[in-house]
Amino acid sequence: MQPQLIMLSWLIICHVGNLLDCGLTLYSISRGAEELNPIMNWLLQESHFLFASVKILVFAVAIDFLSKNKPQTLKWVGLFYLWVLAWHLSQIFII
Repeated sequence: MQPQLIMLSWLIICHVGNLLDCGLTLYSISRGAEELNPIMNWLLQESHFLFASVKILVFAVAIDFLSKNKPQTLKWVGLFYLWVLAWHLSQIFII
């Protein structure tokens, strides 16, 4: 596979992972979970829309910066989000 296609695949995994993390976080919050990040928790208290907007926008800017300056790190961010999604899914059955 071409290196650009591999990097694009990791970039897509990162963005999809972030979107799923956002949705699963909001779902978990609606079921009684708590957001442990104090900044994101404050945003949640203000508005779920504000929380989702900031989460998606800040991540998009950060991952765009990484993809241009340190593309080799996309794999690690993508793997991290896969782990986060696995954790979210495991917690859904507990909540």
